[in-house]
Amino acid sequence: MELLETYAYPLVLCIAGVMLLLYYVLHKKRIRSFLLGGVTGLASLLLLHLFGGGLAPTLCLANLCMSTLLGIPGTALIVLGQVTQ
Repeated sequence: MELLETYAYPLVLCIAGVMLLLYYVLHKKRIRSFLLGGVTGLASLLLLHLFGGGLAPTLCLANLCMSTLLGIPGTALIVLGQVTQ
């Protein structure tokens, strides 16, 4: 059980990354969907940072990269990681 608690967050992050990678590969307009996902992820991170209150994530390089690469699910994982700590 302790092993699951230790590796649950990175495991969910990897699963989300693989699912989004498969989505981008199988999508017809790959570049456009990747850029749109990155822009919406950055916008959601900035909106949460400005108006999130208690759920406001910091704007560090790791959070910016995660929200850009994973989009809105990446931002949700950032908030989920802050809530569970």
